[in-house]
Amino acid sequence: MHKRKIIKKLTGKEQFKNSGNKSFSVVDFWQYGFSNLNSNILRGVLAEFLVENALKDKRDINIRNPWDDYDVLSPQGKKIEVKCSSYLQDWDQDKLSKIVWSGLKARELYCSSIVEESPKNDKDYKADIYIFALLKNKDTETLDILDMDQWGFFVLSKDEVKKITKNGSSLSLKTLEKTDIREVHFNDLVESINKLLI
Repeated sequence: MHKRKIIKKLTGKEQFKNSGNKSFSVVDFWQYGFSNLNSNILRGVLAEFLVENALKDKRDINIRNPWDDYDVLSPQGKKIEVKCSSYLQDWDQDKLSKIVWSGLKARELYCSSIVEESPKNDKDYKADIYIFALLKNKDTETLDILDMDQWGFFVLSKDEVKKITKNGSSLSLKTLEKTDIREVHFNDLVESINKLLI
C-alpha cells in the first residue's frame, strides 16, 4: 500500500524544476488556473475557505482535504458542511440562476485519506452543522466575490435541515425563506455557529 504523501502549504514562490531556460512558479500556475473565483468549482471551495477563516486563526487552518465526509471541522470538533450557490454564473446568462443547494446527503466514504472502493450504503446527513453560502450580487458589473457584503450565510443544524427538506437532498432559497432562519453576514458567522454548539 502506498500511503498518502503529507502535503505542506505552498507559498506560491516555489519554482518548477528542470524547465530549461523557462522560469515559472506556483503563483504563476495559481494565476493561470484559479483567478476566476466565481467558477462553479472554485466558488464552493472559496465558501469553505471563508467559513474556515471566520472560525479559526489563520495559523490554525490546515490544507483542505477533499476526501473528508465534511468540509470544515470546528474548534469544538463539530463537522460542518458548506454548500454554495450564486445568482451569477461563469457564463452568459439569459436570467439569474435559481438558488438551490444540493448534495446534502452523501454516502459515507471509507478512504482513510486514500481512495478505496466504498461499500454500498444509504445516503445520509454526515455533518452536525450546515452552512448555506449565497453569493447574492445580481449584477455582473459590480460583482466582487472578495467583498463579504456580497455574501450571505444561513446556518442550520442537521435536525433543522432534515425538518425543512423533509429528509431530502436539496434545499431551495424559496423554501428556506419560509422558515424563521435568517441570513447572517460573514462577521456574524461565528456567533450563529456557536449558538448551535450549545
